[in-house]
Amino acid sequence: MSNTFSATERLAATAQWWQSIVGVQLRNDESAALEPWLARCFGYHALHLSLQPLAQPATEGVSSSPSAPLAGLRIPHAFQLGPLGGEVRARFESLPLQAESVDLVVVQHVLEFASDPHAVLRELDRVLVPEGRVVLISFNPMSYWGLRHLFNLNHQAPWFGLGLGRKRLRDWMALLGYDVEDELWVGHGCLSHAPPFIAGFLQRWLARLLPRSGVGYALLARKRVSMPAPIRHRWHLMPNLGVTTAGHAVGSSVHQVKRSRRDAVDGCSQ
Repeated sequence: MSNTFSATERLAATAQWWQSIVGVQLRNDESAALEPWLARCFGYHALHLSLQPLAQPATEGVSSSPSAPLAGLRIPHAFQLGPLGGEVRARFESLPLQAESVDLVVVQHVLEFASDPHAVLRELDRVLVPEGRVVLISFNPMSYWGLRHLFNLNHQAPWFGLGLGRKRLRDWMALLGYDVEDELWVGHGCLSHAPPFIAGFLQRWLARLLPRSGVGYALLARKRVSMPAPIRHRWHLMPNLGVTTAGHAVGSSVHQVKRSRRDAVDGCSQ
């Protein structure tokens, strides 16, 4: 592949990589890691932004079938959106959705391949309801596997993407007004052609000894909405008017009216 291939060819190469053995392994690992997060998200609509293929056939060399991309999700309506396919086909930078219409957005390896990641974040902020949640998954540029981004001279997928660090992404979300509730790392040793028992051994021990060395990382953030505090007015009668309480003011007025009427009647009788 030449160094001057278009953005569409980049996305197509990335989608094809997700169908490979390594891509399926990473997808299964991410699905298992995100299941506890998705189980505690509630609402009516969930949006999945991904370059992964919608159909997930079994891949030769993979022992188990690919797991569901949003396993454990309790939201009844979930749909996938992408520029190359899905239930909705559209660009990530211009989502064809109404404002504040989605309760959960899962952004799975999209920002590092987007031409304008800031526009993608602004769009998901527009469609997300107040107090809604967003899950951001990206490759870890500081991992042993992510360092191939620096030596990817042939521009092979998926290493031609943007090396988006965790701290930078946290800063972007803070500027948009999001609170990061949790974070995790995935893919500890799973991206290897070793036998399953050796890959499982590496997965467990690397996750315990070097937790931040995972191939990818994920952030769970909530859309913060500041609610204005109600202003309570406390009405007080001014002391210079000579009235201390409402009852005294009404009593004084009634007494003055009765006295004026009595004086009028006495004057007429005289």
